[in-house]
Amino acid sequence: MPNIQTKALKLRPLPLTYEGVTFEAIAEGSRGESLLLTHTEGRTFLLRIIRRKEDFLIKSDKLTRPSPVTIIQKALDAFAKAHQLELTFSNIESTRSKHHLVKSGNYLKSISWFATQFKTEKEIWVEVGFGSGRHLLHQAKAHPQIQFIGIEIHKPSIEQVIKQCKIQKIENILIADFDARVFLELLPSNSVGRLFVHFPVPWDKKPHRRVISRSFVDEAIRVLRPEGTLELRTDSDNYFQYAFETFMELQQNDLHIRKNARIEVSSKYEDRWKRMEKNIYDLTLVSHTLSKPAEPIETLRFDRFIPFLEVQKRFKSETFRGEDYFVHFEESYRISDEEGLIRLSFGAYEKSEHKYLLFKDNKIQYFPNDTISVRQNFKAHQKIEEFLYAQHRQS
Repeated sequence: MPNIQTKALKLRPLPLTYEGVTFEAIAEGSRGESLLLTHTEGRTFLLRIIRRKEDFLIKSDKLTRPSPVTIIQKALDAFAKAHQLELTFSNIESTRSKHHLVKSGNYLKSISWFATQFKTEKEIWVEVGFGSGRHLLHQAKAHPQIQFIGIEIHKPSIEQVIKQCKIQKIENILIADFDARVFLELLPSNSVGRLFVHFPVPWDKKPHRRVISRSFVDEAIRVLRPEGTLELRTDSDNYFQYAFETFMELQQNDLHIRKNARIEVSSKYEDRWKRMEKNIYDLTLVSHTLSKPAEPIETLRFDRFIPFLEVQKRFKSETFRGEDYFVHFEESYRISDEEGLIRLSFGAYEKSEHKYLLFKDNKIQYFPNDTISVRQNFKAHQKIEEFLYAQHRQS
């Protein structure tokens, strides 16, 4: 990822706007690093400034990293010029040459948009973790009457697919940069015809991070139309066995298994596995369930503001654990007595959220995007409110 390095750095007074980039505020952490609240091209994100023994490293913060990567390059370039930095290292130009400017247009949508605005009369097909996008693009071109949703968290893959959509004039794909295990809860019941999970990361050492789980399968059955299919394709013997056992936990199922079957289009990973003569397994679960309509899902909000300092004075890294959810307060970053950020993770154990709480402009909000009110998130949100406002009452 793009980054710059310099021996010396003296920040100019903030807020500061330079070449279309606004550096709004600096939040100081306790471990020799700071977060710079940055805004450009309609996106707000953080640059991370790390003070090392002999120099400074400036790069994008992972949790808030925008897409496309050219936004980060623009921000780093403006920061270096605005502060007249003598750079000892920069890979902005080298990464810029690899990433032509790709605007997200009408393809990449926020999670709050899907939660509150997404509507379609078309049948929906979903691909989880589309990677290079070869399969997703092929299916979308072959079935223009279908509304496709591609779910992916790898930013370069997202940019690549958006670029190809524009080149090939494909207009029936929407993209969500979000955890697929949570995303399904946003979709209407009985709305999805096919749900593709092709070559997911096996996570043999961290099985709780796998896409396929009993809760995911239950949610898949809810969103699938009668005769709709959940289609897993994997080269992992362990994942195949795990998924088979998970599917067989269902009271009733219609499960089809194939080995080394040919499909219309293969991914680059599949091509690699074939060259290595690895086995490839297909598990297709057919739904015969007509599910009840789901309750509308809202986004979570904090109803009142408290000064950041009142929280930071008592802040410590700690974890609260419930039966099916947790909250882990990780680090705090101070802008002023009133404003700052808290980095935290929370939600269900097997599908946690990683975000900041942003205290700014007399409100508290999740950052960089909204948090949807699925069951475990709601419980975690209540615990976060209890922590924040209990501390406030004690001051």
